[in-house]
Amino acid sequence: MGNMKLLLRFFIAIAGIILASSLPVLIAGWLKGEWRWNIYFESIRTTVQELWPINEMAFFNYRAQRPMPLFPNVFDYIIYSLEILFLALLVAVVVSLVLTVITMLLSEKSRERVKMALYFLESIPDLLIIMLAQLAVVLFFKQTGILVSKIAAVGDDRIYWLPVLCLAILPTIQLYRLAMLTFQEEERQMYVDLARALGFSRVYIVLVHMFRNAVVSVFFQSKKTMWFMLSNLFILELMFNLPGIMLFLRDNMYPAGFLVAVFSFFLPMFFLYSFGEWYFVRRMRGKGAV
Repeated sequence: MGNMKLLLRFFIAIAGIILASSLPVLIAGWLKGEWRWNIYFESIRTTVQELWPINEMAFFNYRAQRPMPLFPNVFDYIIYSLEILFLALLVAVVVSLVLTVITMLLSEKSRERVKMALYFLESIPDLLIIMLAQLAVVLFFKQTGILVSKIAAVGDDRIYWLPVLCLAILPTIQLYRLAMLTFQEEERQMYVDLARALGFSRVYIVLVHMFRNAVVSVFFQSKKTMWFMLSNLFILELMFNLPGIMLFLRDNMYPAGFLVAVFSFFLPMFFLYSFGEWYFVRRMRGKGAV
């Protein structure tokens, strides 16, 4: 039953990507007050036909200023964006969990102050964070002569740590706040009272008992955070001029190219979270929350 549900979700997602690939045709008609359903479905049919033979598909590389085969060149864009995305997510998850554990060892009053600060910090625009980070690098270079990171990619350059940092800041704050709520909910469970009655230390209860139960909720919450990060990835690639999949889609917004690029980008995330969901659900059913 679980495998059938997974396959159903997979095919629904694929169908959604195919339908979205020709949406510009439908939107263009709506803007003119027309319902172009026939043209829309014809565009979908043409797009699917253009996928074969897939090795003959091409795109215009604006950095090289020449047309290039879509495969395997598109994988360079996809892999780079996925590296930035997953590194930022890893940083956000690790830092938010570490900060949450530390905060849970503080007094209740201190925790409330932290939560209020997080609500404020979560409202900072991602564009402002990127601009401040780039400005800080420039000012540091002017003062010391040391360039800690490039602030824009040129040609096929790859920049990692500064874009990863900028992309991770808001998700870290978001996951930190959500993890705090999850840990506090766990703190009210009966097993925590039992552990205290047995004489276990506060650090032991947080790190051993509460952590392994709360981390499951944090994983499922990170799926929403991933979508939030995807929406910020375009701005990040634009501001740093990164050769990633978002700028590729901007420069090659034709249905077949969109379909292949989004599908290739979607697959790793789908399988990662499907495996994670399967693992945690199986673990909870097998052992139960402790």
